[in-house]
Amino acid sequence: MNTTKRSTTIRRTTLLVGLPLVGALALAGCSNDDDDDDRALPASSSSSSASSSTGASSSAGGSTAAGNDALEAAAKSALDAVGSGSVISIEQEAGATSWEVLVAGSDGAEQEVHTDAAGTSVTSGPTTKSSDQDDLAENTRFLGAAKLGHTEAAKVMTDAVAGTVTELGLDDHAGAVVWEGNVVDTANTKHSVRIDAGSGDVVTNEVDTDD
Repeated sequence: MNTTKRSTTIRRTTLLVGLPLVGALALAGCSNDDDDDDRALPASSSSSSASSSTGASSSAGGSTAAGNDALEAAAKSALDAVGSGSVISIEQEAGATSWEVLVAGSDGAEQEVHTDAAGTSVTSGPTTKSSDQDDLAENTRFLGAAKLGHTEAAKVMTDAVAGTVTELGLDDHAGAVVWEGNVVDTANTKHSVRIDAGSGDVVTNEVDTDD
């Protein structure tokens, strides 16, 4: 009888001592799991957000750049053909099947060059254009006032209107030298845009209603 009571007492004591230890181990395990989850979630969320933002930015930038690839290629082909000078005018011709580019030297004299639609091949020119003293003086003035080249001007235009520049040239507007051009947007609407050739500020931006 006494032996049975002692055995029973020992078992109860062992059980009571073991329970707190099991509970402590279980709580420690849960705490470690929660800590791991808390560390992982923000990193995953932040990484996903950054990837999404970068992808959207690259896509938008690529679209604008691709839209003016032919214009840039035509300008480069013309400058390479002439050998020196600056682009003062560039525009699509013949239903967008070719480009006409005017390159002026430091003396204001103009050379005309034509390229294919992609702008990569010269189809005619360079041809020296007949210019009087007034023409030479005007071109010299334009080149002196223009702090932005054709590349920068095209970028400012497509920043103002998302689309493709189909015409771009130095001109006079209200006594100031401007880059004047046409931008065709994604809905095929033509916009007439003027940019101050010195500061790069947009002077006018209007929908072109001319047929």
